[in-house]
Amino acid sequence: MRVLLLVLVCLVTTGAAAELNISQAVVRLLPPGVPNTSAYFKIENTGKTDRIIVAAQSDVAGKVELHAHMMHNDMMRMMQQENVIIPAGETVMFEPGGLHLMLFDLKQPLKLDQDVKLTLSLQDGETLSFSAKVNKPESHSHH
Repeated sequence: MRVLLLVLVCLVTTGAAAELNISQAVVRLLPPGVPNTSAYFKIENTGKTDRIIVAAQSDVAGKVELHAHMMHNDMMRMMQQENVIIPAGETVMFEPGGLHLMLFDLKQPLKLDQDVKLTLSLQDGETLSFSAKVNKPESHSHH
């Protein structure tokens, strides 16, 4: 009985992760010596329940934070976000001038076309890992 329960829990967890689809993932290439950069991607929730991102990690950075550009006292400012909700049936863009991941304390300079592994942590304890290609700033879209 315990084995069956464990199998069912694994199937439910795997199915929930499949509801989130990530595409267009890029990390911004910056000049050598710049210790921080940003990551952008499109995330689609094909499920029937909202999903909430609460943290992110990468093996190339000491710390990764959820950020957004927001108007504050008539100035556009970058502000850390406690979480990001991906509504059921909707797509959310992480893009320049909006939501994005900040990668702080890069462990080594990034190279053009390098694959960077990123992992999102969800409120329900699941994680979602994906690769993002390192590109020059003008190489990714600015919607």
